[in-house]
Amino acid sequence: MPTTRRTLLATLPLIALVSACGSSEQTAADPAATGTSTAAAGAFPVSLTHALGTTTVESAPQRVVCLGWGSQEAVWALGGQVVGIPEVTYGGLDDGTLPWWEGHFDAATTTFLPNPTSGDLPFEQITALTPDLILAVYSGITADDYATLSKIAPTVAYPDQPWLTTWQDQVRLVGQALGRTDEATALVASTEADLADRAKTSPVLAGKTFSYAYATAEGLSVYLPGDPRVDMLHELGLVDAPGIAALAAQASTFYAEVAKERVRDLDSDLVVGYGGLTRDQLLADPVYATMPAVASGAVAWLDDPTLVTATSATVLSLPWLLDRLVPLLETAAQQAPATGS
Repeated sequence: MPTTRRTLLATLPLIALVSACGSSEQTAADPAATGTSTAAAGAFPVSLTHALGTTTVESAPQRVVCLGWGSQEAVWALGGQVVGIPEVTYGGLDDGTLPWWEGHFDAATTTFLPNPTSGDLPFEQITALTPDLILAVYSGITADDYATLSKIAPTVAYPDQPWLTTWQDQVRLVGQALGRTDEATALVASTEADLADRAKTSPVLAGKTFSYAYATAEGLSVYLPGDPRVDMLHELGLVDAPGIAALAAQASTFYAEVAKERVRDLDSDLVVGYGGLTRDQLLADPVYATMPAVASGAVAWLDDPTLVTATSATVLSLPWLLDRLVPLLETAAQQAPATGS
């Protein structure tokens, strides 16, 4: 798959696409004058273990740079501020922000960093911001990236695999790094309760099987369990299509390619999709119509780039997302084949 399409699949407005393993330990620089949230007394120093090593933050961070997807939103939700974030290259508003940033993003104090498609991070621009903490909790930074970033400031990477960080783990890791563990725990609990309430008010979704895919005229790229987009749909009561487990068993990343002639194998009650086709084109395609969900019109098609971006769920995007996504899912579920998959 070309790099540009893999980037789109990962999280659309993101950076860095490949994974590696490494380790490093760093301590924080002296904080600058710009503030973030108030840390709990005695919270520092704190050590955080992640996929690329162990990072020690000696004191409350004051100049936070975020890389990858959504870490700044966890910082904002916990009452903090950031000095650098990736530019939004897909689904953004005219001013380069996202709708759910309203009331959080401060253009006067936050710099947009280039969002490269080549995999090369903007190290010089990051250095110029003099960060005392770099958060790449939901990203694809490599071991080499991590080593370079750690020379600039203490850097926290993803907990296990690149691009496979749940919004819950993101909030928890960011909370630890900011010295606000209790607040992070409470925020996760309240957001999970909101999701559970939304699932209860949408019983038509309960137990329905689904596949979430990027569609083209040639085939599907199907997101797999563990990807935050898929996990978010699980929290609403949907379950994986029967063919997903076999795809996941053979995959080495967050998605699997399905050739057009094999799409019938997915056999889901509904399809959640976006990509190089319109919904009408998908429904009219005789090969895609071999999928029961497509044949019955049980397709939740995301034709708004901002909505697609929001499905890479963060603690801030979820309320905005659910108000728009759940009605589409309910409509699709009501069209699901009467006999199920």
